[in-house]
Amino acid sequence: MPFAACPSRISAVTSKTSMFQRHPVQLSILTMLLCATGASFAQQSPIDPYWVQQPRLPDLPPLSNQPRVPDTVQVRLGQSIEHDSNIFRLSGADSPKADTYGITTLGVKFDKLYSLQRIELEVNAQDYRYQHNSALDFTALNYAAAWRWNLTPKLTGNVTADRREYLDNTTLVPSTGSVNRRTDEANRVDAEYEVGAAWRLLGGLFDRTIKNSAPLIQEADTKVAGGEAGARYVFRTGDSVAYRYRHGNGEYSGLPVSTLPSRNFTDKEHELNFEWLPESRTRVQGRVAHLERKRDDAATSEFSGLVGRINLSWMITGKTRMDAGLIRELASYQPGTPSYYDGERLYISPVWKPTEKTAFRLRFDQGVRHYKGVLGYEGRRDEISQAGVSVEWEPQRFIKLMASLAHDKRTSNFFGLDYKANVVGIAALFSF
Repeated sequence: MPFAACPSRISAVTSKTSMFQRHPVQLSILTMLLCATGASFAQQSPIDPYWVQQPRLPDLPPLSNQPRVPDTVQVRLGQSIEHDSNIFRLSGADSPKADTYGITTLGVKFDKLYSLQRIELEVNAQDYRYQHNSALDFTALNYAAAWRWNLTPKLTGNVTADRREYLDNTTLVPSTGSVNRRTDEANRVDAEYEVGAAWRLLGGLFDRTIKNSAPLIQEADTKVAGGEAGARYVFRTGDSVAYRYRHGNGEYSGLPVSTLPSRNFTDKEHELNFEWLPESRTRVQGRVAHLERKRDDAATSEFSGLVGRINLSWMITGKTRMDAGLIRELASYQPGTPSYYDGERLYISPVWKPTEKTAFRLRFDQGVRHYKGVLGYEGRRDEISQAGVSVEWEPQRFIKLMASLAHDKRTSNFFGLDYKANVVGIAALFSF
């Protein structure tokens, strides 16, 4: 998920002593959040379900105080070819199938300022074509639209709409011998009002829909809508801490009526997040929340507990950056019967740019998931590791060439759920 832009800094911190003197409150809050998250990790916890929506080697925005100057209109054309040694994520006993497929992308991006208003629109079509499994061929239509509105200098907000369709044949999907195409749609309206020099009032409405092409998947077709309210405190240094209460009413729209008397649920979430720049080259972002999902008819599918993440982005030198993070997650697991899981994941992703036109990226993820709920899933424990390396070369401003290698592995204490997969790919992206 995209992060918010970093606030500007007054000056860099040059020593540990000065950092603690200038940020005693923020450091105390960070320490409490780390301790709370660490205690949760010691019990059980996350794999981030949204990670599958993002590139294997995501690139965070640079740490810069300069505003981004966008192109008004940009057309993008891309072509990639990937070879997957185990496209269905099957165990060794199930004769894993390999295939090579191409992805053709055509899109347009619009980004323009109109006085205090900003309009952003990005639409792209992705066409997937398999060499041996033509039944998996499909074309995805994705878009992201946003209106960054300013009614007055003190009253601002966003109106956003997103749609993402993608192949979800990752460790989050059971080994079913099929590939799932998942479609996520999200709409959101939010506002922020500046009460004083430091305090901001927050509010918003949201709805989200999940649809899947395969019936036995990690998260069944779901609809949820609700609202949120809270407050944010902005320090003089630009760091911030925010609290939000979020309430949503949802429905498992993909489950058969006979599965449960009712498919409805209610989510309640108390969230505390922060953004901290201890010095000009380092950014720390965190989120800790208590999530509770309630159902009137199925106590075995109810769950509650801590969720959250802590992300670190450190510009070690002008050419080297280190991204790392801890994630704790608690989520529904609905492959035909109501259940849930919690888990934990650690990721590390260094980036080296020896020249302005070349970049080398590494990524390593290590995580564990614990399944709970109805009979048949309690006691299941999966260990997951994902590693990847990629290189990018930009010979001209309008073209980028990429090559990547990724390895996925799952080890489970349930028979037949282990698998390994290697993915090799090359890609070219043209922007006009």
